[in-house]
Amino acid sequence: MRFAFHILPVVGCLLSVLASSVPLGGCSGDEAVCKDYSPPPSFDPQNPQVSFSKDVMPIFTQSCAFTSCHGSSTGSANGVFLGGTDPTRVYQAIVDVRSSELPTMSYVKAGEPRESFLLRKMDGSQCALSSECTGNDCGQSMPRNDETLPIEKRDVVRRWIAQGAKND
Repeated sequence: MRFAFHILPVVGCLLSVLASSVPLGGCSGDEAVCKDYSPPPSFDPQNPQVSFSKDVMPIFTQSCAFTSCHGSSTGSANGVFLGGTDPTRVYQAIVDVRSSELPTMSYVKAGEPRESFLLRKMDGSQCALSSECTGNDCGQSMPRNDETLPIEKRDVVRRWIAQGAKND
C-alpha cells in the first residue's frame, strides 16, 4: 500500500502530460523538464580567444571520448566521433556535418552556437527541438546519464563556435 501512495503522483503527472498538448511539461512543481539554455547577457562570446586543439579538444577527451561514448574509432561512436588524438579528424566529424538526429542542423555551425546541435546537446536544450528531430526525439543531453558539464567548459565550446569554429 505504501508503494501505491508513492506511485500515484507520478502516474497522475504522466497522465496530465499525455492529456495536454504540451509535449515537454514538467511535473516536479512548476519546473519544466526541458530548459532551453541561453547564456546570460554578461557572456562575452569573443573573449577570451579559444583554440580548438588547446581548449576544446581537452574537454572532449576528458568528457566525451570514451569508447562507450563518442570515442570508438572502429565501431559506433554514438552518432559523432569526438575521440582520439587527431584534432583534425574530430573537427572534420563535427563542423558543417549534419546531425543524424536532427538533419536540418549541423553538429557545429561556425559562428552560430544556438544553431549547433552538439552544443544544444551539451546544454541539455536539445529537447526544445524534439518536434524537428527524427522520430520526434533528439535523444539525451550529453554527457549521457550524467549532469551537464560545468558552464565554464560549455562556454569554452560556445566561444569556439561563436569565434568561427576554427581548426587551429
